[in-house]
Amino acid sequence: MNKRLTVCFAWMVVLTGCSLLDEDQKEAPVARVFEQYLYPSDLSDAVPPGTNSPDSTILARRYIDTWVRDQLMLHRAEQALTEEQKDFEKQIAEYRKSLLIFSYRQKLLQQKLDTVVSEPEIRSYYEENLNNFMLGQDVIKGTFVKVSLSAPRMAELRAWSRSNNGEALAEMEKYCLSYADKFSDFNDTWVYFSSIKVQFPMQISNPSAYLRYNRNIETTDSRYRYFLHISDHLTEGEPAPLEMVSQDITNIILNKRKIEFFRDLEQRVYNDGVSRNQFEIYQ
Repeated sequence: MNKRLTVCFAWMVVLTGCSLLDEDQKEAPVARVFEQYLYPSDLSDAVPPGTNSPDSTILARRYIDTWVRDQLMLHRAEQALTEEQKDFEKQIAEYRKSLLIFSYRQKLLQQKLDTVVSEPEIRSYYEENLNNFMLGQDVIKGTFVKVSLSAPRMAELRAWSRSNNGEALAEMEKYCLSYADKFSDFNDTWVYFSSIKVQFPMQISNPSAYLRYNRNIETTDSRYRYFLHISDHLTEGEPAPLEMVSQDITNIILNKRKIEFFRDLEQRVYNDGVSRNQFEIYQ
């Protein structure tokens, strides 16, 4: 072992929860790297009170090993770097400045920013920026059912699936609770066709064209029969429905408000500095 590196473990102290020593009694170190010492009290965060002995041992060993490695790396860095390379005062000052300004901005933001975005605001932004909200893939509304080939009343299920009638949908839902492996009702929510298509074994090479002429898809594999009813659809390249992009628009509007808020804050602070004669710019 390197003569300049000694690591010693005071396990009895650690395993008893790093008990406090008398004020006039000096702590015995549990590890040393060069002139840096680690004491039992330093392990309090690593070994929570009440931890059993085996776990205490593992946690303490892990903490000490990490501390030793860090101190060795620190010592090596101190030896290898020049004084100029070790001078981080400017970076620390810059980081502190940035952190203080950020914290102050966030505090004011939480206190004063209006985070309510109304439906008229969302719709107005949507209509004014419609070209930014074109669909990248097909979307649909409807129902999807996956049922065992041995399930009863298949003809009724087929009829219910193809109907837009509320009573038929209620009957189908009741049936699916008993017999279906999967039932999805997304008549009130737009979903990507691709997310449904991957759930049944049918190859569709041109989904956009297929959706123009097909409202009901039925197919089977060796175990299941699949029913997809499409009550509405929009194809790739069409404007996305407002409800699909409403949250995105809300986030955009709020982000714009934040940017404007920070710009106004900076200008108000500057103007206040001018009026109070708080700074001078020397030519």
